[in-house]
Amino acid sequence: MAATGLSRPTVLTVCDELLKLGWVTEIETSSGSALRSGRPSRRFALNAGAGYVLGIDLGATKLQLCLSNLAGTIVGEWSERWRDEHVGAPERLLVARQAAREVLAKSGVEASMVMAAGMAVPAPVKPNGHAVALESYLPGLAALDLRLALRPDFDWPLIVDNDANLAVIAERWLGVAQDVDDVVVLLSGERLGAGIYLGGQLIRGGGSAGEMRFLELVEGVGNTDAIGGMCRELGAIAAAEILDGDRPEPPGGSELLRLCGRVPAAVDAEMVLGAARKGDRAALDVVEVVTERTARAIAIVATLLDPQLLVLSGGPAGAGDVLIPRLEEELERLKSARPRIAASTLAGRAPLQGAVRIALDRALATLLH
Repeated sequence: MAATGLSRPTVLTVCDELLKLGWVTEIETSSGSALRSGRPSRRFALNAGAGYVLGIDLGATKLQLCLSNLAGTIVGEWSERWRDEHVGAPERLLVARQAAREVLAKSGVEASMVMAAGMAVPAPVKPNGHAVALESYLPGLAALDLRLALRPDFDWPLIVDNDANLAVIAERWLGVAQDVDDVVVLLSGERLGAGIYLGGQLIRGGGSAGEMRFLELVEGVGNTDAIGGMCRELGAIAAAEILDGDRPEPPGGSELLRLCGRVPAAVDAEMVLGAARKGDRAALDVVEVVTERTARAIAIVATLLDPQLLVLSGGPAGAGDVLIPRLEEELERLKSARPRIAASTLAGRAPLQGAVRIALDRALATLLH
């Protein structure tokens, strides 16, 4: 009544109609409220199970997919790594559609109950639905109208956006940037990308705002390689050097070698960061190189955009205790702008959660119109 200016009888008439349609439920009032004088109160809540949305993260190295009810609660999910990091876009979309069918079946939800879907892709997306993606990085992606990616299997409205944009939406919805109007989310998995929220608005520019290709021109950086990919590659090199005798193995043994089973090709970012947390010298050397380079990228972003908060997102964000102190030391050494840095608490799922949020926005907007 306060929000709409409508009278109590009118509001109750609308609520009764929504009850019949199944979009809301009525909540029983407590016995105490019945003892108060005047007309008895009635309370209503959204029927979260009246519809569903699908979130998809079509990541560079893996697919993540989840089904959410209208309250944003996840009721089913799927995750799998691509058979090859350069697998073509048509195959990626085929796998995504198959995963969607599996999630619906396991959750017991009919496809007709899904009201919208959101998809995150690791590239800028133009208004015509085509991604701006290098063929060498994501083969075939730029040629497809991603708005049609779920067809012919599903005809749900599909909203597609850059993964960094969706990550910052998720952080403001569920993560460490709630109520922060000036925030940059830095994706730090395979390639650096930034989601930018300034003045309470998502900054898109012409669609490529937050792209980090300019780092190719920056001395001491040179490309968009991110923390996760660099830790994996440099960690594998360091492990091989220890095995080959080019780097001395500590008297008590190498924690990095222990974690990878003495197989350098098995090294991943989590192993490197875990070994660094335990003081492994080879892993600490890798982290030093990676954070020095990443701090330069952060310094540029912070100087240009002056955010209140910079959120480190992606898989490596789980090692914020290892990374953030070193990044802050490097920023101090560079005498750079120093935003508050926080690690994402969304465990590498920020783009996926952002995809759910934009799908919910579309679904609820449809209901209200």
